Amino acid sequence: MDGRQLAFLAPLALAALIAAPGSAWAPQPPSGASPPPLPPPQKVEAPPAPPARTLSAKDLRCLALNVYWESRGQPLRGQAAVAHVTLNRVGAAGFPRSVCGVVYQGCQFGWTCDGRGDGPVDGPGWEEALWVARQAAAENDVTGGALFFHHVNEHPQWARGRYARRTVIGQHVFFSVTGGKEPQVADTGP
Repeated sequence: MDGRQLAFLAPLALAALIAAPGSAWAPQPPSGASPPPLPPPQKVEAPPAPPARTLSAKDLRCLALNVYWESRGQPLRGQAAVAHVTLNRVGAAGFPRSVCGVVYQGCQFGWTCDGRGDGPVDGPGWEEALWVARQAAAENDVTGGALFFHHVNEHPQWARGRYARRTVIGQHVFFSVTGGKEPQVADTGP
């Protein structure tokens, strides 16, 4: 047999298997008979939606700036992870209670202390960072509660032994606090 004959016979063989006795397909009721009743549908609950955070215009801009300068050019999930760390810090001990307070606390994020202008220079990148910031305020945290991160190619002293490695997303390693107790945050850059 050549390939064309096999291609022609394959659907016929499949049909024979489906119709074969003992196949996984349910038998058809005789003509005119009503099919057996279907079991009641099972109720499947959707996971609860995260509580939407209401951000002021000022906090939204600070969050977007942090996303822009810390993760611009990364996949959206990596940018969202940076946004979630920023938002996670707002609710954690040892951090300010506003997004802008977190972003500008000491030199936690290097771009805030590098002596350069902080305004965005890439229009499409800025629009994307704004979109990510808005989405992050309404989405589940992709970091699992991480409060710290650093670039995958760096091995900063501040991260050694003090934090439990959480996950790698995009170009960053994300951390949580070990032992459930948060250490005092230093005012030095990452």
